[in-house]
Amino acid sequence: MPDDEDAVAQLLDLARDIFGTPVAALARTGREGERPVVEQTSSTLDVRATVRLLDRTDLAREVLAVDVLRPDGTPGGRLLGVPADPAEPLGSRQVEALHVVAALVAGVLHHRDRRRAERSDRLASLDALVRGRGRGTVLQPVVDLRTGALVGAEALSRFTGPDGYPRRPEQVFADARSAGAGVRLERAAVASAVALLDEVPPGAYLSVNASAEALLDEEVRGLLLASHPERLVVEVTEHDPVADYAALAESTAELRAGGLRLAVDDAGSGFASLQHVLHLSPDVVKLDIAFVRGIDADPARRAVARALVGFAAEVGSTMVAEGVERAAELAVLRDLGVECAQGYLLGRPAPPPLPLRPAAGWQRSGAGATTTVVLTREQRRGC
Repeated sequence: MPDDEDAVAQLLDLARDIFGTPVAALARTGREGERPVVEQTSSTLDVRATVRLLDRTDLAREVLAVDVLRPDGTPGGRLLGVPADPAEPLGSRQVEALHVVAALVAGVLHHRDRRRAERSDRLASLDALVRGRGRGTVLQPVVDLRTGALVGAEALSRFTGPDGYPRRPEQVFADARSAGAGVRLERAAVASAVALLDEVPPGAYLSVNASAEALLDEEVRGLLLASHPERLVVEVTEHDPVADYAALAESTAELRAGGLRLAVDDAGSGFASLQHVLHLSPDVVKLDIAFVRGIDADPARRAVARALVGFAAEVGSTMVAEGVERAAELAVLRDLGVECAQGYLLGRPAPPPLPLRPAAGWQRSGAGATTTVVLTREQRRGC
């Protein structure tokens, strides 16, 4: 599909043929007596010849012209037929056809301006989110399935629109990336997450999400390294293909040298997540919710999860299951050897402070009630 400039160029080609002139132009008109400003031309002449022709032509008098009116009736410029010789008057059919072309040009300009206005509104909204208006951070517990201990928490961004209704975080971040503000928003989200580290119980870690692009940003890495990095886990999310794994590996090596641990999010959800595991050798691999939901009733999900658990163990990573909502799912995950998990069954995302015990739905294997155990440093290392 042609972009706006290409669409106007094609329409100017058509206008040139209808005018019967070597050059057709879209011009913006100013005050009375001012020379029209040419915004775009379509010509059978080369560029230099076109420039010479425009320079020696009185665009206010020695041209054939049709007004371009926007859908609301406001002026959108003029279509000019610029002749090499004195122009001959237009016939009625030419005028009629040119009015059709002018209306089509007006439509293109209207949609272009509307998209620009929408992009401007999105950028203004994103600027507000970066500053913290309409953006908050919640924490979701991560539980050790061997003991029931609260071993960590994942920081998650939450957004609300001007109307007060919640907005889907993945859509907000996607909008930010498309507007060229993705890293800015991630940087603000990381800063807000790290600020909650004191809300996480001593001995537990805080998990922070960051895209590969954000981890290449020096300011993002600085935020992660500035405050107790030994208590942070950075989860590498995947939005776009990684163009340079060597650069990403160098950035993550800097973080690990500072004490951070590395996790790969959404394992099994696609080729990208497995690429992350192979290239980055993460400390933690997070099993995607798609393989957790209904795992107790689906042999195929169990087979995939079992394979990923074995794969994680083979490369020296710990497996954390995401999205655990039912006790039957939890029981299967524990039987498969998954060390840690998070989900509504264990604790919903909520503003701090974190609960000191997992949700009542968790039951230690062979026990009738929830048990919270304080892990040693060696036991906690895996989760």
